[in-house]
Amino acid sequence: MTRFPHDQFAKDFLESLLSPLGEVQTSLKVSGEVREMDVYFTPNPNEKITLDLGLLAQCAETATVFEPFRSSVKLPQIRSCMSKLFDLHNYLIRETKKNKQPEPKEEKLPKLWILTPTLSVDLLESLGAKSAESWSEGVYLLSPALKTGIIVIHQLPQTPASLWFRLLGKGKVQSQAIDEVAALPPENPYRQNALDLLGNLKVILEARAIIEPEEQNLIMQLSPLYLEKIHAAEQVGRQDERQTLILRLLAKRVGIVSSEVETRVKALSLAMLEELFDAALDFIQMSDLMTWLDGHQ
Repeated sequence: MTRFPHDQFAKDFLESLLSPLGEVQTSLKVSGEVREMDVYFTPNPNEKITLDLGLLAQCAETATVFEPFRSSVKLPQIRSCMSKLFDLHNYLIRETKKNKQPEPKEEKLPKLWILTPTLSVDLLESLGAKSAESWSEGVYLLSPALKTGIIVIHQLPQTPASLWFRLLGKGKVQSQAIDEVAALPPENPYRQNALDLLGNLKVILEARAIIEPEEQNLIMQLSPLYLEKIHAAEQVGRQDERQTLILRLLAKRVGIVSSEVETRVKALSLAMLEELFDAALDFIQMSDLMTWLDGHQ
């Protein structure tokens, strides 16, 4: 992870987004010549793919291999990714035969999505990659028989649907995506996951002996977000500590509270907990606590 922090960030980030929706395996080793798939996702048939993930949800409707690249992917790397995909197909077919199960249908075999910040027009043309009406700008498909697509991240439109892929870009594209993630409502679950992983990336980059100028800019942008994360963690810790103290005080003043009342106390903000602490010093019986809660909730 310390050697290729951006690659590890991409794997961890895709895993965090997709794991609620199905099985995610990172660095999956395929038998034969030992080779690793960066991210292998198989959707849970009982879990609906959330549209909040936009283009990522569209890519993850079926079993999928994601191969993210920090720098522009080269032709040998594309061939290597496709070779790994076909090895995976053969492995899955062998497993079904070994277990005396029906061979998987063509549409059930995993697809490959190669994620690259940029890619030349000449290379796209040499691959026969074409854009499709049902897909966003910046998405290119190879022949259907090859089950391979390429997402050129820096060509994606700046829309909410493309946000989670643009976060894996470079330079201004990634910087803009980070600002968009930070602007999401605090209750958005994907926001917190992304900020946690970006915070980890910042710490790893700062520990490197040599930091590239682009990475230095990234560290500077992530610093206030990292401090926000630390502050939020401190607030949670302070709130947990205050809840425990107040419940102990209430037990001494009015007796052990019920689980229902405890839930109401724990739902109070930190400021309200401070008010309750002061008020509880004068409580004599349980009705005093209930009256206070009814008047403050």
